[in-house]
Amino acid sequence: MYSGLAVQNTDRQRLLHLSDSNGVVSCFEHQRLSREDFAHAADFEYLIEQELPCFSIEVKRGQLSLVISHYLAKIILPSGLTLEILPKISLDEASNAKSNSLKSQPELAKRQADIVHARQWVTVMLEDISTDNLAKQITALNLAAKADFSIPSYPNIPFQLASTSLSLDKPWYEGLLATIREALQQAAMILPNRYQTQVNNQPKAQGKINLAAQLKNNWHRPHYLYTEQAVFETDQVLAQFLATAWQQLQKLSSQPTLNETSFDQKLPSSLQGVMALPPQSWAPTYQQLRNNAAIWRSQFGVLQAQTVTQAIEWGWWLLTQGGAGESIYSTDNPSAAELPIAALMINMNHAFERWVLGKLQNWVAQNLANSQLIIQPSFDWLYLKPTASNLDPNIKVIQKLIPDACIVTKDGAISHVLDIKYKALSQANQVSGADWQQLYSYKQHLKCQNAWLIYPKAKNFTQRLDVYDNFNENRHSNQEGNVLKGVTQMSVIPFDPQQGLLLI
Repeated sequence: MYSGLAVQNTDRQRLLHLSDSNGVVSCFEHQRLSREDFAHAADFEYLIEQELPCFSIEVKRGQLSLVISHYLAKIILPSGLTLEILPKISLDEASNAKSNSLKSQPELAKRQADIVHARQWVTVMLEDISTDNLAKQITALNLAAKADFSIPSYPNIPFQLASTSLSLDKPWYEGLLATIREALQQAAMILPNRYQTQVNNQPKAQGKINLAAQLKNNWHRPHYLYTEQAVFETDQVLAQFLATAWQQLQKLSSQPTLNETSFDQKLPSSLQGVMALPPQSWAPTYQQLRNNAAIWRSQFGVLQAQTVTQAIEWGWWLLTQGGAGESIYSTDNPSAAELPIAALMINMNHAFERWVLGKLQNWVAQNLANSQLIIQPSFDWLYLKPTASNLDPNIKVIQKLIPDACIVTKDGAISHVLDIKYKALSQANQVSGADWQQLYSYKQHLKCQNAWLIYPKAKNFTQRLDVYDNFNENRHSNQEGNVLKGVTQMSVIPFDPQQGLLLI
C-alpha cells in the first residue's frame, strides 16, 4: 500500500495517481473513488461527510463512492495529504501528442505526463482569465439555492504572480495562493486609519472634559468626569475581515507544497491581535464593507483603493470555499465557530466559458472592425397570452433567451450568436440534438446569419464544422437552384486548451 491512494489492481493504477513526494494526490474529472482507494479510510469518510460540490455521492450494491465533477480543486485531507482535481477534457489530445515518446514507458509515467500537461494549460487558463477585463464572474461554489447569498467573483490575478515556480510540474494552485497572500498583505499594510472620538465617564480623566455632558450626566456624582478624546484607530471591521481570510489562507498554505523561502506566513503586523470573525457574520460583514466602500475609499488614492477592494474580494472568495455556505447562515450549528474545510474549488464549466469569452473578445477586436462582443444578453422570448378576463396591458414574459454571447455590429445588428459547452466530443458530428436545437432557437429568434457552438478540441475534433439548416423537405427533386443558396449556417468551433486558441 502506498502513502496516498491504495492500488488494488492494474486497473486502479490506471485511474489514480499516487501521492508524490510533496503529498499531493492527483485525480481527474469523472473518476470514481471508493473507500478502498484511500490508504487512510478517514480521508474518504471526511469527504463523504463534507458533501463538497466537486463530488457527487453514489451508492452501488450498498457501497458509497465519490464521483468527481467538473471542478478544479485542492482539498487538504485529515491525513495531511492534498487531493488535487484536474480537468480530463483534453487528456486524449495530450496523450495523442505524446504517444510517440511514451509508448515504451509504463502506464504510471504516461499518467504523470497527463498530469503535468493538465497543470500547464490550467495555469495558462488562470493567467488569461486574470487579464481578460471581462465583468463576468466565476462562481467558486454553486450556491444559487442559498437565499441572499452573494456570488463570489474571481478577482483579477496579476499576471506575474500566476506561476511561482520555474518547474512545469507544480500544482496549479501554488501561484493562486501566492497571489491571494500578496493581495491580503498589501491591503493590511495600508489599512485605513482615522481618529475616532472615544467617550469616557469615570473618576479618572482621559482627555478633555465635556462640560455640558458633565453637568447633564454627573450632577449627582461630581467625582466622575465625562471626557472625550480622539483615538487613532484602524478600521476594525475591515481588519477583522482580512484577518479571517488570512486565517483560512494559512490553512490552505500550511502544506509542504507551498513551503518556499519566499512564502513568509507570518501574520501582517497590522492584523496581529485582531480577532477573526465567526462564520455567521462573514456575509453581513462582506456586504457592510461593500456598502461602505465610499467611506474607506475616500482615504485612499485610486491604486490603494483598488488594492483594498481586490483583497476584500479575494478574502470573500476564500471564505466561500470548502462548504462555507452551509455554516454561514446556520447560527445553531455547533461547528459554526469553525472555518470551512481547507479547500479551493473552481467550477470548470464557468472557468472554461470565461476563458473562451476572453479569447473571443480578442478575436472580435482583431477581425471584426466596429463590432462588439456582448456577454450573456437577455432577450424576451415567450409571452403569456392575455385572456378576456385579464385586461392587464402589461405583457408578461414567461421565458427569456440568454445565450453565452452575441457579436453586435456598429449598426446594432446581431451578426453572431455563441454558445460555449465544456463537453468532450469524440468528433464534431456527434454534437447532441439538444445543443443543436438550443443554438437553432437562438439563431431563429435573433435572425442572425452565424451561430456557433464552441467545444474543447479533441483527438477527432480539430477543425471547424459548418452545417446548414434550411433544406426544405417539401422541395421537389426536379426544382432547380442551389439548395445552399441564401441559407444561414451553424458551426461547431474547437477551442484548443493546450494553446488557448480558437480554431476558427
